[in-house]
Amino acid sequence: MAVHLKDRLRDMRDFLRAHRHDQRLPIRPRGRLSEVEGVIGRAVSVVDDTLTLAESVSHAVLPRPRIGAHDLRPLAGYFAPDPVEGETAFRRHMYRVAGRLAATQETDSPPMIRETFFTGAHAAVRRRHGHRLLVLRGAASAEARAAMAGVLAALLQEICRQALDGAPATPASRQACIRCFAPGLLASALLTADENVEPEDLLEIAALAIAARSERMARSLQADRPIADLAAIFDSLLTHLP
Repeated sequence: MAVHLKDRLRDMRDFLRAHRHDQRLPIRPRGRLSEVEGVIGRAVSVVDDTLTLAESVSHAVLPRPRIGAHDLRPLAGYFAPDPVEGETAFRRHMYRVAGRLAATQETDSPPMIRETFFTGAHAAVRRRHGHRLLVLRGAASAEARAAMAGVLAALLQEICRQALDGAPATPASRQACIRCFAPGLLASALLTADENVEPEDLLEIAALAIAARSERMARSLQADRPIADLAAIFDSLLTHLP
């Protein structure tokens, strides 16, 4: 319930800002209704100014930290030994990473980011891909890598499906989703192979690798077998990246 509440508060913030800055509304004749709208508009401006000030102060006083060992864990660690605790960590870690990546995108329409996306994806993978999770924990490297690629593909496909639900799914919006959500997942998988590498460095490597393949991965979301297509890309990345 707390996750949904936080998402609703973010939705309210986004709505208020859209209402304040929407310049496309037609000019209406003055009257009682326009006066009421003026009062509402001023209230919206006050709320938006307060939110903006709070964000500015938080960024100035609490600068954005590096992604460290407590902000990202190996992929299998999000599903075992305690899947409930793993879901909480997965949701918080991936939400934080996605927010950082979204802030760096040069687009007028960054993807929507909600904690419930990660909760839903985690549950879907546990429900539909349990066989891959078992292989992930105890198989030889080649088999484990293929299983890991499948888990990454399933997570990404489900997160993007939710993020694009109800919005125009254009090639640009699909690419924005890929660039926002895929690097954190890939960095977590890379951390599985070598936990001695700094998570921040792995995230940077993952972001660059995903950016180079974002167009192809965006097309894979529309393929007949999106998880299989995405898994092939992830398998190649896991093979060649450190």
